[in-house]
Amino acid sequence: TCTGNYVLPAKATGTGWIIIKSSALANLPPEGVRIDPTVHSQYMPKIVSPNVSPAIRTDFGAHHYRFVGIEITTTTNNYNLILFGYDANGNFATTLSQLPYDIIFDRSYIHGNPTSNVRRGIAMNSASTAVIDSYLSDFHEVGADSQAIAGWNAPGPFKIVNNYLEGAGENVIFGGSGKVIAGVIPSDIEIRRNYFFKPLSWRVGDPSHTGIPDWTIKNSFELKNAQRVLFEGNVLRNSWAHAQSGMMVVFTPRIECTGTAPACVPQ
Repeated sequence: TCTGNYVLPAKATGTGWIIIKSSALANLPPEGVRIDPTVHSQYMPKIVSPNVSPAIRTDFGAHHYRFVGIEITTTTNNYNLILFGYDANGNFATTLSQLPYDIIFDRSYIHGNPTSNVRRGIAMNSASTAVIDSYLSDFHEVGADSQAIAGWNAPGPFKIVNNYLEGAGENVIFGGSGKVIAGVIPSDIEIRRNYFFKPLSWRVGDPSHTGIPDWTIKNSFELKNAQRVLFEGNVLRNSWAHAQSGMMVVFTPRIECTGTAPACVPQ
């Protein structure tokens, strides 16, 4: 277990991959098979944020990192467990060259904890990013949207394939924030063979409700600003009226009014 807040630096030269992987990779499923944390967590080294800061973030321009068989989590409330597209002072990228790119999470377990406000698994403000064969769970917050994966200041392309995705607000969303590079639209997004799920134990009044806080529930999949999206072979389970009407899928051109993105195009 590595406890702390870690930064992926930008390499000065070269496009070689830096691979962070479990030494027990032989005990994990082969490529193309989703991990099961109840079976495979014991074989994963842990990266744990002890505070509200990301467990992993990137310097501007970081690239070519691949995580294989890693568990990433937090012990307390947290905003973005993995944060791309912001510097150490919280400033968002204002040019495409500042965005991280070529980053992959492969057969990894990325999760909050059952009782804390953990807003987001991956803030995917990046280019050429993939999440595959992984398990993202326990992303929820009271009074704010929460997601397994969200991207807004993000040109893509993105690959989200064969994952378990659990988020209270939206399991996955693209667009929605005005903190973007002018004209950037999340594009070329492949979302296939994922399992979108909200546990009924999060629903106040359900017999399985555990007495945990009343997390803000909205929908499973939302596009506010995105284009060229392939959504294929996914399973979506459980959505109910709470902070929204209970629709499972929502497409709505909408953004914060900051002037940086005057037109939103779910198309």
